[in-house]
Amino acid sequence: MPYTVWFRYVKVVLHAAAKANLETQTLLGAVGLDSSILEATDARIPHEKVYALWREITRLSGDEAIGLRLVQLVEPEVLDVVGYAAYSSSNVGEALSRFIRYSRLIHEGAKWTLETKGNVTQITHSVPGSHLPLPGVLCQWVLATIIVNVRRMTGLNLVPLQVGFQHQQPDDISYYRELFQAPVAFEQAVNSFTFDAAWLNQPLLKSDPGLCALLDRYAEELLAKLPRTENIVDSVRQEISVGLRGGDPGLDAIAKKLKFAPRTLQRKLKEAGTSHQELLDEMRRELSIHYLQERQMAVYEVAFLLGFSETSAFHRAFKRWTGTTPGEFRRTLSESAYINVKI
Repeated sequence: MPYTVWFRYVKVVLHAAAKANLETQTLLGAVGLDSSILEATDARIPHEKVYALWREITRLSGDEAIGLRLVQLVEPEVLDVVGYAAYSSSNVGEALSRFIRYSRLIHEGAKWTLETKGNVTQITHSVPGSHLPLPGVLCQWVLATIIVNVRRMTGLNLVPLQVGFQHQQPDDISYYRELFQAPVAFEQAVNSFTFDAAWLNQPLLKSDPGLCALLDRYAEELLAKLPRTENIVDSVRQEISVGLRGGDPGLDAIAKKLKFAPRTLQRKLKEAGTSHQELLDEMRRELSIHYLQERQMAVYEVAFLLGFSETSAFHRAFKRWTGTTPGEFRRTLSESAYINVKI
């Protein structure tokens, strides 16, 4: 089952985008979401749609650092159960622990860690089961959300020791330095920042043990309603992703890596409601759409990256997946961009 994102938190992003003069209806329409979803309380949407939304926010704003800026436009009042639970905790350590525990409500596939060694604590974020690269603007939003809200919760201008991002370094990193006030690194294995472990004991301005206990119960109830993640499916997705980056995404190779006989792996995937070929096709389809949006990448390069021996085979597969050819898909994107600009 593909990862999903709680739309309540997408609405927080849209709320901030609207304050930055980006039209909500335009953003939703550009990524194929109906505006009626704004009224859905507990809707969940595929994380690929959220990635596309962030790319559209970047395109429309023309701002490479828009993720960092939008976080600062979010008022704490629009946060939901996860945010309120964090704000009502006793100290920073409890707030971060609650955020990590309940983060699956926001994004099922997100992996967070919080680890202290000596006097230094590190918090990390990644989506290991996703074959799509995280948009840089999403990486910005994730880490800026932590530091901005820690500062708001404590009323202190706490400064991390180091910040690391998975995405490539943009041409201008001045706003990163201005916000974090710390050394910034790019193209890291995970999104992360390290800070003085003394932060963990810093009390919060709006600590409320009674409210916190109530929110904990509510958040646990919501977590219990989420479908359990199929670990075998995630593992196969991850190995296919690695295989498509220069390895072998075939069934036999992946079965060997996961220490299963190919027939056993096929059976386990069937029990999970999918197959190796379905997962491979799903990844190739989504990656092809992602790569074709990169104008500088030729179609034959996309075909090669997806493991097709011939461009013609990629053309046939893409038409089977989408009903259109790669060239037609790109022309449609160009026309859509032109219409949005004219509007």
